Amino acid sequence: MKISKTPTTSESILVLFGVLLSLIFLYMSKSYWMPDTKWYVKLTLSFFIASFISSAIGMILEFRSRTGGIFLLAVFLPFMYVFYESGLLRIDGFVLGMVEGGYLSFYSYFNNRFDRLAMYLRRFIKIFFVFTSLYLIIVSISVSEMESSQEVSGSNEMFKAMVLIGIFFTFSFLLMKTIRGIRAYDVFVYGPSRSGKTLLLLAFYNQFVTLLGGKRKEVIVSEKNKESLKIENMLADIENGELPKSNLRTDLAIYMLSGKKELKPVGMTFVDYGGEHTKNFNPLQYEKTIAELSKLFSIESSILEQNIGNVDFIKNLRDTRVNEFAESIEKVTFAYIYKKFESAGKIIFLVDGDHIVDFYNGSGKNELTRLFGHYSDIINIFGNEKSYAIVVTKTDKFKDLSKTMEDSIEAKEIEQEIYGMLCNITTFKEIVNMAGQVPIYMYTVSVDATMKPLTLENENTEGQREYPKINPWRVGEIGKFSF
Repeated sequence: MKISKTPTTSESILVLFGVLLSLIFLYMSKSYWMPDTKWYVKLTLSFFIASFISSAIGMILEFRSRTGGIFLLAVFLPFMYVFYESGLLRIDGFVLGMVEGGYLSFYSYFNNRFDRLAMYLRRFIKIFFVFTSLYLIIVSISVSEMESSQEVSGSNEMFKAMVLIGIFFTFSFLLMKTIRGIRAYDVFVYGPSRSGKTLLLLAFYNQFVTLLGGKRKEVIVSEKNKESLKIENMLADIENGELPKSNLRTDLAIYMLSGKKELKPVGMTFVDYGGEHTKNFNPLQYEKTIAELSKLFSIESSILEQNIGNVDFIKNLRDTRVNEFAESIEKVTFAYIYKKFESAGKIIFLVDGDHIVDFYNGSGKNELTRLFGHYSDIINIFGNEKSYAIVVTKTDKFKDLSKTMEDSIEAKEIEQEIYGMLCNITTFKEIVNMAGQVPIYMYTVSVDATMKPLTLENENTEGQREYPKINPWRVGEIGKFSF
């Protein structure tokens, strides 16, 4: 489910205001768009307008980028019409722009990289603003020189050009703020110890391999648990009725799953670590950590900072600098996770379902208050050019899911019930308030829907709760979020 505040009209008003400024600009500047304009000016203007229109269509294909795409179309379709009527639109420039924008859209869609499309569009808007402003200044100077005998008229032309440039700057600024794109293929899963992260990893591994033609990449650092932390061995343990072994404090395991759905790639990263290292994601702490690692590994800070989010780089450090890596494993883990928060387009926060079970009769509410405060800080630090999902695991401990279909009304009611409980937590309400500016979702999942909740009635008859198998429930909803 998508978490949403009371609907706001700020973005709609912003778009309408930008379109209004665009129309005012075109009306005031219509005398400047002359059929005898130099051919290269016509070619450049036609290229940019077509590129913006073609790229806007690509942006509309991604939900997070849709507002910017609509804004681009609303602003530059009038430009296309006015330039066509004025005889400024050249077919060759227009076709080149459509091809260029179409390529960017094609690349972004099939690589799930709308951040690249947004980045290029912002650059092109800056260039278009500079080019058009220079054109307006040159034309106004020419008109002023022609009317030099009429000093007042010449001054009016220069003043008009400055007003036009001011209007153009304003709606260009709005375009820059509205155009957003996320690195949609890169999903990072983050959660505290005992939040069900390992079992969720195994459930996703099954889905990636069977449904997405997926594969995995692992980087494991452990003196005693290296074999047991491999995915195939954890799956074997589950089949034998055993839970995977817990990480030791010095263990680090990074798992990367990758696959494709209808040619669109997606990657999901899990980090499993036994130590306490992820409480303070302060940029200053990150800079300090990079400086310390730079000194330890004798690697320039800029190179280290650039590569610390690359799992192959970390693997190389592990293999070539064994002693230094073992000494600094906490710092490496912190820096890697920080970098993943920076680079990932979509972030999944895990919530231990045990806290939902203990919400009223134990420490569950207190633990969740701290956890959502931590997640709120992360969202504030890493910005709104991402999508976030809050995933409550172990829902089978809260409700009997054995007869509840994943896409049923009952399943949605369970999700809504847990959401209502979480809304009693102030720090969660703060995250809900953020949903007015950034896409935030919430899902309730279970790795094994056949498990029965441990209640007073069945506790006496069944004894301890049996270990789960991989029978996922609503895990596919997170898959939809990922794409």
